[in-house]
Amino acid sequence: MKTKLVLKMAVLTGVLALITAGYCFWLMTVPLSYDWVPVVLIGFVIGAGVFVSSSIISLIALIRLRRTSRASNQSQIKPAI
Repeated sequence: MKTKLVLKMAVLTGVLALITAGYCFWLMTVPLSYDWVPVVLIGFVIGAGVFVSSSIISLIALIRLRRTSRASNQSQIKPAI
C-alpha cells in the first residue's frame, strides 16, 4: 500500500516538474528583461532535476511493487502431493 502511494506521488511530482521545466524552456525563447534570465535558468535546472529524481523514484517503486506482488503470488501456490 505504501509503495503505491509513493509511486503516485512521484508520478504527480514528475509531471508537475516536467511542465515547469517546459515552461521555463519556453521562456528562454521569449525576450526577457536581464533581471529574469537567472530566475528562468534556475527554474529550468531545478525542474529538470526534480523530474529526473522523480523518474528514478518511480522506477524503484515500480520494481518494489512488482516484487511484492510476485512474492504474494508464490505463497498461494501449493504443490499437490
